[in-house]
Amino acid sequence: MRNVFSKPGSPLRKFFPLVRKLRYWAWKFHDRTGIRLVISGGPVRFLDAELIFPEGVGFVYATNLFWNGPDAYETATSRVLARLISRSRVFLDIGSNIGIYSVYAGVRHPQVITHAFEPIPSIWNKNRAFHRANKLAEKNVRQLALGDRAGLQEIIIPVIDIGLEEEETATLCADSWQAREKKIERIRIECATLDGFAAENPLPDGPCCLKIDVENYEAAVLRGGRKFIATRRPWMVCEILAGQKIDPRSGTRTNDNAEVLALIQELGYVPFAITNDGLFRMTAPDFNPPRGFKDFLLAPAEKIPATMSYLDETTLDRLLTAP
Repeated sequence: MRNVFSKPGSPLRKFFPLVRKLRYWAWKFHDRTGIRLVISGGPVRFLDAELIFPEGVGFVYATNLFWNGPDAYETATSRVLARLISRSRVFLDIGSNIGIYSVYAGVRHPQVITHAFEPIPSIWNKNRAFHRANKLAEKNVRQLALGDRAGLQEIIIPVIDIGLEEEETATLCADSWQAREKKIERIRIECATLDGFAAENPLPDGPCCLKIDVENYEAAVLRGGRKFIATRRPWMVCEILAGQKIDPRSGTRTNDNAEVLALIQELGYVPFAITNDGLFRMTAPDFNPPRGFKDFLLAPAEKIPATMSYLDETTLDRLLTAP
């Protein structure tokens, strides 16, 4: 695949509105010619907001959204997060990457206090640039990872030579699949716990939501935030990957979510699978079979009737606004 980068002043942009309307044709063009028209900078709609991407930042996000529409990125997850953010006073974006959800929150809901956590220096700088481009403050873009202990730790970054940008699947989980990749980078990063961060950085009272996307390290984030979660009872969207246990002899991956599921239960939360067909209540055995979804709504158990097994958008809105 050969990439053709289009900056905001590029003459190619004059033709893009027509091409974008003919998305089927655009897909055929990319597929048959081996040329990918990459959006580098400029305004792109995401959900119900227009975000300004700096040049060289967020190629994958901007290109997908530009050509395929404002709901093209993590469609179901994005819609759930947008609902949580709109009804929150505080939003913590843990594993922020370039900060698409944090920037969305700042642009669409400036009244929400947002903290974005991204420990990898190059991606953290892009996150800051993304905030600047949208005239948002950078002081809450934290070069920090959250886990179950504070101090310096080693993060593992798989290096993909054909990628448009840095690989997004860096992890602090030492026995993850990333550590077994042929080409990796290891860097030392600063870590903290959610409880420690909240103690040092008092957050305003009111409803709170979290997004956790930390590549198999979600159990550590939950362990390090026990006090905060027990006190604030945030609604959370958490990525829980299916293939976490690897047989060192065969390399076979099997589902092993026991640790994080035990913490979810201990903390008094109910997991719902986020799918394009709605949100479905999950029991521990439901996590064992292969699955095509990876993101889950973790709802405070006291907010969910015991008999409720499915949530649509209307029901979720009602639960979020209930006292």
